[in-house]
Amino acid sequence: MSNQTIADSELTATEAEIKEYNYWVGLKQALERLETNADFQKVILEGYFKNHAINGVSRLASPYVKTNGYRPDVMEQLVAVSQLQHFFIDIKSMGTTEEEEDEESVEE
Repeated sequence: MSNQTIADSELTATEAEIKEYNYWVGLKQALERLETNADFQKVILEGYFKNHAINGVSRLASPYVKTNGYRPDVMEQLVAVSQLQHFFIDIKSMGTTEEEEDEESVEE
């Protein structure tokens, strides 16, 4: 391979990395805006992540749920809550800029 071909390949890889990085930064910024929205806080953060999850855990112990074989359904609902929370964590992690990392280091 020629030096030009190698340089072009590296440039293409760098451009793809920048595009992906910008994607995650954009998602993080959007998520941060959502988290300040009162409706999002009420429906998702409190309603889904907190109340729905607590109710699901309580339903697991219910004799009705156990005897009727609904535990797998309840578990899947709890897994869904966990997956969305994990997605938000991934967004925050992948979208953190170098400046934000530097600020976090100084705060520690």
